[in-house]
Amino acid sequence: MARLIDVAARAGVSKSTVSNVIRGTALVAEETRRKVERAIAETGYRPNAIARSLQARSGNALGVIVPDLTNPFFAQLVVGVERAAATSGQAVLTAHTECTPAAELAAAYAFLERRVDAVVIGGLSIGASLPGLLMDHGMPVVLAGLGGIEDPRPGVVDHDTAAAMEAVVRHLYGLGHRRLGFLAHGLREIAGEGRRLAFEAALARRGLVAVASEAAATALVAHDDMHAIAAIDRLERAGRRVPEDVSVTGYDDVPLAAHGRIRLTTVRADGVEMGRRATEMAIAAARHGRSAGQRESAGESRRIILPSPLIVRASTAAPRRDRGTGA
Repeated sequence: MARLIDVAARAGVSKSTVSNVIRGTALVAEETRRKVERAIAETGYRPNAIARSLQARSGNALGVIVPDLTNPFFAQLVVGVERAAATSGQAVLTAHTECTPAAELAAAYAFLERRVDAVVIGGLSIGASLPGLLMDHGMPVVLAGLGGIEDPRPGVVDHDTAAAMEAVVRHLYGLGHRRLGFLAHGLREIAGEGRRLAFEAALARRGLVAVASEAAATALVAHDDMHAIAAIDRLERAGRRVPEDVSVTGYDDVPLAAHGRIRLTTVRADGVEMGRRATEMAIAAARHGRSAGQRESAGESRRIILPSPLIVRASTAAPRRDRGTGA
């Protein structure tokens, strides 16, 4: 069995650096972290607590990982996980990572040490190695809202991001908008990046490119509702009216989006349903001793795509120049 010193030698780092990466207890450069994770995978190294956990799974707990529990969508997803887990007598352990690689890695090892049966992942940093690490240790993984990952082993419960962003752009284009921008301040998350790419592809089909300046846009497309609501507040504080001066759209349709003072045009994504379906898939995989991405018999890729309709409310309207104002 590989030892800590073997991992350190293969990665070309010290044993303390390997320990820091495993525990997520200290800042480690991104390139160094990736070297260590690759060395762990190549050597098959398993910390003692993890090795013990693999010999005796608890059989009564699931893990769920989300990037931001203060975001209502992820809170709803966790509610869906907990409700579905309760019907099967499963406890739920939740990790909130803020999409930081160190926190993701720490969550992975915590779940392995605590012998959870499967993990539902609701958000990941770009380039994250977390799913592969869990699955390399035999842990079934279901990705909730992260269908863009190419690894065939995880199960997937997602929305059709391309179709949703096409509907958003079609709506705004039909209103007359030609200067559209994407809002993703501090974006480090895979799903948000997928939405940005889908948005740009929808623009390209119309011969348009995203505007780089928020001030130059007549319409702003946010990668989630919380960014959209924050943008509305920021714009109105700066003296720009929504939708009279600029239209704003979101994604998720959290309860606040329908509030009478906001009335946000957004894509509806049912977080509770996503959590429920992902949990059922994860539990089934754990019970049958297989990866969540494989059906019990046919071995086909397992993907569930949920509906994601555009909900048009009062935060979008034709740009002012189309109303005869000359602006």
